[in-house]
Amino acid sequence: MAHDTGQWTLEKLIDFEAELLRGSVASEPERRELAEAVRGLEGASARRRGLQLWLAGLQAAAGPQPASVGRRFVGALGLVTTLCCLLLASSGVFAVLGLLDRTRGGIHVTLFLAILLGGQWLVLVAAWLGWVWRRRAGEAFSGVQAMLGGLARRFSATRDGAWWQALTDGGGHARAALLWRIARIAQAGGIAFNLGVLCGLAGVVLVKNVGFFWETTTTGAMRSGLETTVRGLAMPWSSWWPAAVPDAAVIGASRWLPGHSGDLAPGPSQWWLFLLMAVVCWGLLPRLLMWLLCWRAGRRALARLDFQGRAHRILWRELTTVGRVDLDEPPLDGVLVLDVGGTGLDRDLLRPFLLRRLRVNPTAWESVAVLDPGAELLAARALAQAPAGVVLLAEGWALSPPRLSALLAQVRAAAGPERAGKFLAANTGPGGQPVPPTTAECREWERFVDGLRDPLAEVHCYQELAG
Repeated sequence: MAHDTGQWTLEKLIDFEAELLRGSVASEPERRELAEAVRGLEGASARRRGLQLWLAGLQAAAGPQPASVGRRFVGALGLVTTLCCLLLASSGVFAVLGLLDRTRGGIHVTLFLAILLGGQWLVLVAAWLGWVWRRRAGEAFSGVQAMLGGLARRFSATRDGAWWQALTDGGGHARAALLWRIARIAQAGGIAFNLGVLCGLAGVVLVKNVGFFWETTTTGAMRSGLETTVRGLAMPWSSWWPAAVPDAAVIGASRWLPGHSGDLAPGPSQWWLFLLMAVVCWGLLPRLLMWLLCWRAGRRALARLDFQGRAHRILWRELTTVGRVDLDEPPLDGVLVLDVGGTGLDRDLLRPFLLRRLRVNPTAWESVAVLDPGAELLAARALAQAPAGVVLLAEGWALSPPRLSALLAQVRAAAGPERAGKFLAANTGPGGQPVPPTTAECREWERFVDGLRDPLAEVHCYQELAG
């Protein structure tokens, strides 16, 4: 299973979900090799490394195959991006042509700014408000993202793929990676639209005698507002390129007055230079910045994948249960065992399971959630010493999610947020003999710990060790 897996990508993530849905398994030697590969890693880091090795092993064993689900979908995203950019770039060109007043032979500068720049910012503000609302509502897809994602699935022939449902319903960093990748398409379209506006404006100025004008029925309000707007928009370049800033005299001379006959005189150049720079600074550059932010957020989401979905945790338990017993890695010393509710289990009989299966060597045992203030105080002091790790031991039938969640929070508060927490369910037999919990009890414990979505929390059910 030794493969060069590199970093997680969206393609690999989709392929992983597809393989998981197929019910692919690993052999016992592969599991032992995986356990060896993640030695020294904990929590999300171990899962990222181990699950990627599992995926790479499956793909290598399958040999040369047609394009995978992930590759087809990512390729379709590229096709959707190209089509979106072509459509919006054309829209930008035609928008400029549509604002050209052929009767007067000029462009209305206030309409240009209001429609081509103001309209974009209204869309951005609406998108931001929608993003804030979706975060509060559980990070649902926006209408645009759903449409783009649907097109990509159609083009990739994976429209009805169950992997999409698993990825979008699973939440967390996996869905965020998909959301940010699709959001990049929208920002790429915005970049293309502004490039189309720039090309359209430059082309009109180059091949036609185009004038620039504004008009109003008020005496001075519109002129004052336009002068303020021009000064504000020109702030990024006014100090080093004053020729691209219409002054008060140019603005006054550009007003269309009643009784004016004939076509407008070409220019002046300050107007078309100003409009070009305004589109670059207030249309193109913000979109470029947002594209980069989406790209960075997507990479960060992929780097933080924790695989805390229920199917992910079930697979991880399946892969790591076998292989740990025979590792040469010594058990972790300095571990504290918190006996929840006072199970009465014989510590000496339980120690071999802790050493071989959990790979921990308990050096302290304390009781919690018992009617003994002294025991509670001793447990609090032991936690305050920040042990190497904590095992929460409870009987299989005595699962109490609120109490155990509170205990785990207490462990993290005392021993540190990065401290691993292991849950061990074991029933008590005659003479304190550990007895495996029932299948139903183990299932409930796994469901509880999986629901915590905590990459550092693991659950184990006691089993008789062979040999």
